[in-house]
Amino acid sequence: MGTYVHYSLGDDDGVKTAFLADLGVFLAWLDPRIAEYPDEFPAGMREKILDFMRRGNAALLTASREEARLIDLIVDEYYWNFSFDSHRHPAIDITPSMHKWYRYASELSDVLPAASAIACDYYRALFRGCSLVECDGHVYQSQDDVFHLSWLLPAQVVALLAELEPFESELDAMQDDQAGVLWVLVSLQEAKRAGASLIVAIA
Repeated sequence: MGTYVHYSLGDDDGVKTAFLADLGVFLAWLDPRIAEYPDEFPAGMREKILDFMRRGNAALLTASREEARLIDLIVDEYYWNFSFDSHRHPAIDITPSMHKWYRYASELSDVLPAASAIACDYYRALFRGCSLVECDGHVYQSQDDVFHLSWLLPAQVVALLAELEPFESELDAMQDDQAGVLWVLVSLQEAKRAGASLIVAIA
């Protein structure tokens, strides 16, 4: 089937609000799966979710790289597997076209050589993965090198859109790499209209 890029509208803080609000139903969904397939889930996952339920946002702060990695895995499991399996996706899907990930340019400058450094940085950020963790030096890492979860907050959406819109007429949806940038631009426009964050999932 391949790996595709999916776009959604999120809360003002990306996925954090939905994640913290759904912890109880998320754990109820996860418990029987951990019991049935214990080797498929990292040690400490259930305990860390309970920690979130006790301490809320404060549980995102850690000095442990190992715990930071665990939190990323929990958020990924929540956003992709739980949300779709239980039909309670935390965001509104706005994917303009099902476009395979390998067709996207790895660098915005490969498609738009005149794009600013700011635009190129935001483009990279959309596809490299984001973390809710507050841990010095921690960088999001995909569990399987395929799934990635990223987001731009509303102000960042507006900033990147302002950088990309002048190039809109140059983008050809029939050319793979250009189409990828066009879908980013169209999704940014939708997020700006909604005053929402833009969430990007590669799966």
